[in-house]
Amino acid sequence: MSFRFAAAAALLLTASAPASADLLWGVNGHPVVSYPDVPIERQLDFVRDLGVKSYRVNITAADQGDTLARLVKAGKERGIEILPVITPGLDLDKDKPEELYGEARQLAFALGARFKNDIRVWELGNEMEIYAIIKPCEKRDDGSQYPCGWGPAGGNGVLDYYGPRWVKVSAVLKGLSEGMTAVDPSIKKAMGTAGWGHTGAFARMKQDGIAWDISVWHMYGEDPEWAFREISSYGKPIWVTEFNNPYGSQRSERQQADGVKQTMTRLRELQDKYKVEAAHIYELLDETYWAPSFEANMGLVRLAANKGKWIAGEPKPAYMAVRDITRGPQPLPKPRRDCDAGAKFADGFTYVRQVNFAYCLVLGHNGDAAELDRWSATLESGDARLTNVIMEMIRSEEFEAKYATIGLTDRAYVAFLYLLLLERPADSYGMETYTRQLRLGSMTRDAIAFGIVSSSEFKSRHSAMRDASDVPAPD
Repeated sequence: MSFRFAAAAALLLTASAPASADLLWGVNGHPVVSYPDVPIERQLDFVRDLGVKSYRVNITAADQGDTLARLVKAGKERGIEILPVITPGLDLDKDKPEELYGEARQLAFALGARFKNDIRVWELGNEMEIYAIIKPCEKRDDGSQYPCGWGPAGGNGVLDYYGPRWVKVSAVLKGLSEGMTAVDPSIKKAMGTAGWGHTGAFARMKQDGIAWDISVWHMYGEDPEWAFREISSYGKPIWVTEFNNPYGSQRSERQQADGVKQTMTRLRELQDKYKVEAAHIYELLDETYWAPSFEANMGLVRLAANKGKWIAGEPKPAYMAVRDITRGPQPLPKPRRDCDAGAKFADGFTYVRQVNFAYCLVLGHNGDAAELDRWSATLESGDARLTNVIMEMIRSEEFEAKYATIGLTDRAYVAFLYLLLLERPADSYGMETYTRQLRLGSMTRDAIAFGIVSSSEFKSRHSAMRDASDVPAPD
């Protein structure tokens, strides 16, 4: 995203019926170059829970292809498309235009060829026109001098870009475009600007013979209709590949949620008139390590530090606002079982019965024979205890598919664990203690679940939790 934010957001309309065919909603993320310690799969689980279908990620070099391949594979498993934006790590100040063109073309060709059958839309370059915005006292292309007493130009005209720098930007963009076309002319090339009035860059791209298929725009609060009106004149569909409330949640999480909701509503209003096809929120996770910059607070999900690592934390109100629009309001999960977790072991304990208790308690059904045998053998050998078995089930894909806990607030998650594991509502002390520790990053959700299943109350409530040493081996 651009580091040049407008001072204030324009008022946006707040109510609109969705168009007959909704936009392709997506979200930005940095799984290749950032988001340390947060697994790709967990990022995509959030994307799926949000109800969006596209994950926009930045790629800077061909050697990041293996990570991109992991993303594509994990995305397919979850019904998520990957939209890569190629942001070459080139030195625009030092390199010559012909060198920039060659390196950009080579990078686009290498990535496009490798993923030809998996990725059919690529975004090429990201906000590169900012580099060429004309500055005070510089000469315009028509020979006139840009006033020394003004700030940087607004970017809405072709003369708002400094020729010697634009030549380099154009070389990179043309190299990316022609490299991707050389792989397969039918691959869609999305190209555009940082928003903020930079419509003049499209005119310069056209003048330079740069070919693109989708016009890209970024927006952070301002009403985009004037820009869409101009951009749509190029006869190409529009993709908004970055939008959010200005400054994210730095000023207020509620303000971020309202701003994102208003923008999504406005985009739906404009989609048919200007052929707006897709929109991606910036971004999935906070980047807390950038604090105190507003860049630390742009995410839909908090990022917390825990024992020297970064972990994905609680979804913010903006997350819920997005999900309500894409999926509708989601009910809070309640334990659902077609078995009796409290059944008494009238004919004696066995490891198989202990494992079946865990299945019933956590996943709501009896275990199949193969899994019962596998886990009971693990218990009998002493390689695991019943608490370990229960935790593996809480971490399982089946559990997440059944209860969708990833999108719960911390309070809702703690309340659900109490109902699931202790079969009672959370007391105020437990609720406040656990949610405070989650917010501070001193405990993870996994650690809280483990604490509950290891507690004396859990053991006393469930007869199956008798110590393994007291359980006789099966006959």
